[in-house]
Amino acid sequence: MSDKTLSQTQPYFQKLQLDFAQHIRNPQQAYAPAGEPAIEARRLKVYESLFFNNIDSFFSHLFPVCQQVMGQVHWQQLLREYMLKHRARTPLFHRLGEEFLAFLNSDYEAQAGDPAFLLEMAHYEWVELALEIAEAESVENAPNTRADLKKAYGLSALAWPLAYQWPVAQISVDYQPAQPLEQPATLLVFRNVDYEVEFMEISPLLYQWLTRLEGSTSAEQALMSVVKVLELEADLETLLSFAEQTLQQFIDMGIVYPLHSVQP
Repeated sequence: MSDKTLSQTQPYFQKLQLDFAQHIRNPQQAYAPAGEPAIEARRLKVYESLFFNNIDSFFSHLFPVCQQVMGQVHWQQLLREYMLKHRARTPLFHRLGEEFLAFLNSDYEAQAGDPAFLLEMAHYEWVELALEIAEAESVENAPNTRADLKKAYGLSALAWPLAYQWPVAQISVDYQPAQPLEQPATLLVFRNVDYEVEFMEISPLLYQWLTRLEGSTSAEQALMSVVKVLELEADLETLLSFAEQTLQQFIDMGIVYPLHSVQP
């Protein structure tokens, strides 16, 4: 149902609110409810500025690199379009980052001068807040938990293997690549027991292993499936030794856990 249709079917007070909200989203649209005197332009401007400045401040803090590489004018034009086109489905302010990503992914039509990496850069910047506020509990394996490639393991809900077509960790005002990478940049982002979010660059092999770990009967089986898919030619003994050491490191860091363990 369109805003116009909704406005026509709502009680008077709700219609008034809807008309007011439409003007806040699009200040170019005059605010003059039928049969009612228009609100003084000076007062409308105060509300308009408050709403927009709050959104600008929040998104500029959450997506600082996006804001910097786009420049203030272009960035604010993007935010105006977000306000005009997107209807957020959450009342929670800290969830608006997800709404902005949804807007970029589906509602936004790229403009001339937009960086091609905008969506991936925004996602990379959003990840930190998403993990900070995630409700899942950290994995705390027993101190004597030893890596065993013959066992099955799960991946902590607070550990996200990520792959990007652009070098998002390096992008800045001074470095804005024009072409995507030949091979995706693979990262592991996780929240530790101290509620700190950490970023770790990992190899494509390790990325593939982590993404296959939970669906495999054992850590070794997951590793062998990656070797097959990537058509790797490596000494098996060396590869398994590396895998066991890495698995132990991830157990100690609370990134993975034995599936027989009880998760909080």
